[in-house]
Amino acid sequence: MGTTRYGIVGATGFGTNHADCVEAIDGVELVAGTANNESSLPPFEDAYGATGYTSHEEMFEAADLDAVSICTPSGTHAEIAIDAARVGIDVLCEKPLDVTIERVDRMIEVAEDHDVTLAGIFQRRFTPERWTAREWVEDGRFGNLVLADTAVKYHRSQEYYDGWHGDRDIDGGALIQQAIHFVDLLQWLTGDIESVFAHTDTVAHEMECEDVAVVTVQFENGAYGTIEATTGVQGSVRERVELNGTEGSYNSGTFVLGDETIEPDLVEPPCGTGLEGQIRDFVEAIREDRPPIVDGRDARAAVEVVLAAYASASLDREVRVDEVRELAAHT
Repeated sequence: MGTTRYGIVGATGFGTNHADCVEAIDGVELVAGTANNESSLPPFEDAYGATGYTSHEEMFEAADLDAVSICTPSGTHAEIAIDAARVGIDVLCEKPLDVTIERVDRMIEVAEDHDVTLAGIFQRRFTPERWTAREWVEDGRFGNLVLADTAVKYHRSQEYYDGWHGDRDIDGGALIQQAIHFVDLLQWLTGDIESVFAHTDTVAHEMECEDVAVVTVQFENGAYGTIEATTGVQGSVRERVELNGTEGSYNSGTFVLGDETIEPDLVEPPCGTGLEGQIRDFVEAIREDRPPIVDGRDARAAVEVVLAAYASASLDREVRVDEVRELAAHT
């Protein structure tokens, strides 16, 4: 197979992380990227030897792309992904796929109708420790899972939220922007979340959405758990994922069976670690005509849980995840 011609919509900001990863993958050529601000294009062009455009429509028409990363504000993802799918370009979309379930379902539908690959970024899956923890869960080494928890405690300045960040239609709050990586991890490690009961608030910023959320969850396998998320603290542990079962536990890289800490033989992710590993998996999936590790429907699951949490906070009651479409008007 020939070289994969790759583009990036939103080539500045986090898009440069995608660009660096694409450059590191054999058989892939970064040929184009977009930025809304024309003055941002010369540095991108100089750094990567690629052509810059000010709109994705222009890039899709002119650059003869095979694949694209979408790294724009979340509420713009569906529109761009749909435009790419309609011209046969495979899509790797930053998290979340979009901020409403209707938009997410539409981008999945159009991708499937046009037989293009749609993948969603959740690169925090791609570590040996988490791959190993998933294998241990599947093998029953932790026994019956009782609890599965995550805490995501970040700081974001008020300046961060003075632009488009925190806007409900284009971005969102701490759950859908920061904690969604770990909502995905909980489900990927533990199994699907069946229902949620959430409390959200805005306590540290002037913004439209939440900067703190606490969510209790029940998994389909009977386990319980919590999701804590904030962007309003300083000096705290940034990230934690913990699984507790009747025979053992996992806590952010530490494995325990009974009362003994274990040094396991770590399982390497198939295509490498982190963002580069996920982008490599996406490219190889296209070449091998197979689903990527995080396909569109898989990436949708975390969005659905977050939107169920928003509905729960609005209604002040437990919400089943499968109620999301019915309750979308309340979020």
